[in-house]
Amino acid sequence: MATDPYASASSARFDTHLRRQSKHSVGWSVVRFMSDQFFSFVVFVLLARLLTRADIGAFAVMAIFAEVFRTMSAAGLIQTVAREPALSKEFTDTVYRSHMGFSLIACAVILALAHPFAAFMNAPQIALPLQVLSIVLPISALGQTHMALRLRNFGHKTTALRSVASGIIGGGAAVAAAFAGFGLWALVIQRIVTEIISVILSRAAYAWTPGWAWRWAILKRNLGINGSLTATQLVYIFTSRLQELVIGNVIGIVAVGIYRTAWRTVDIIAGGAIRPFATVAMQTLARVKDDRVELCRAYQWMISKAAAISFPALIGFGAVAPLAVPTIFGDKWEQAGALAQIFAFMAPAFTLNQFASPALGALGASRSLLVLSLTQLSLTAVFTLLAAPYGVFAVAWAYVLRAYLTLPMQIIMLHRISGIGFNRTWSAIWQPFAASVVMGAALHGAMMMPGVAGGHAWLRLIMVIGGGALIYGVVLLIISPFWRAFLFKTLRELR
Repeated sequence: MATDPYASASSARFDTHLRRQSKHSVGWSVVRFMSDQFFSFVVFVLLARLLTRADIGAFAVMAIFAEVFRTMSAAGLIQTVAREPALSKEFTDTVYRSHMGFSLIACAVILALAHPFAAFMNAPQIALPLQVLSIVLPISALGQTHMALRLRNFGHKTTALRSVASGIIGGGAAVAAAFAGFGLWALVIQRIVTEIISVILSRAAYAWTPGWAWRWAILKRNLGINGSLTATQLVYIFTSRLQELVIGNVIGIVAVGIYRTAWRTVDIIAGGAIRPFATVAMQTLARVKDDRVELCRAYQWMISKAAAISFPALIGFGAVAPLAVPTIFGDKWEQAGALAQIFAFMAPAFTLNQFASPALGALGASRSLLVLSLTQLSLTAVFTLLAAPYGVFAVAWAYVLRAYLTLPMQIIMLHRISGIGFNRTWSAIWQPFAASVVMGAALHGAMMMPGVAGGHAWLRLIMVIGGGALIYGVVLLIISPFWRAFLFKTLRELR
């Protein structure tokens, strides 16, 4: 039975009840993202081995185009479901019907622009697949409002189950199509099947039937509020994907495939480690936004837990990436392994950036978030255009440099708006960071040893990963009273 969608969200403290809700939602978000990342990883490995580097690169370029129009069609309306103090039938109907209408318009625009875009990218083979991919937008709109209503009540268990099912079925369809020789179309099939399954499960999970109580005043109000948020999301897409457009235009589609594979590998790891917490952050922080002490407590709690997972995952992977990527994906992706190692240097910036958006968004600071995002995009564009003539490795280093140049601005902005200073953030993350650096240095040294440098690749990989996990755990327990207490408490509860 679904909870009443029109219930009012009362103010809250980050007390035992809200902490328990957050833990429960984080737990199911972990299940969701770990399953997502596991199945995505398995599917991605199989497709990377079955498809060409040009196929991977072509779909990466198509996905950017589709993602931009997905964000524009949503217009920030789905996010308003979490922020609206009291829901009404008119509000939810307006969100659903407006999103559907915008999605249909976006689909029509993609159909018209697909061939000119393909010509601009010197990749005529992507025009028809991109047009077919556009139907994903109205399909997705059929279930997103339902899922937003479910998540408003911390229904992250539903999201987890939906993601597992859609990931397995969609990924299975893609692998079958790749084996059948469909090439680039295998990735299109994956996206369409995944969205269809997601919609079916989303609507089944929340017993709400959209009506026709659409109100222009509600849409106008929310479009005004969400203008900065939507622009910020678009800027974020271009900030993270602009390099692929430039690489495709300047260097070629094959280079996009190499770059995308490296970034996707790092993103899968980061997604499993950071996004379960970042996804819940908006709901949790929005409920304590009026009490800055409670807001700081909730922020520190979330970012400390995320850092304890993301730092060792990203830094450890960076140390073994030149061995791991070609071993897992195949020798044709050797360059992607070296690129992935470069991206791993972004671990601190990556983690902090994932929490800037929900923290500032929960406080209604969408304009400040837009300024930050525009600064990141501007520097990304300049650095990428300057680096592209020198190859994909130069583009990767330019992106890492940009991330650290804009990090101080993000820290200052968060402090000014929320009162959460860098000292608060650093106190929450320094112990996992220090333990991860020690682990990364040890793994890098181990990779240079003759006994590790030779031999069977899979055995070497398992050996260094296991050793890295052990080193990280031991160092963290030595330097962190909090994590020692957490371990002893967990052991007592298991007795």
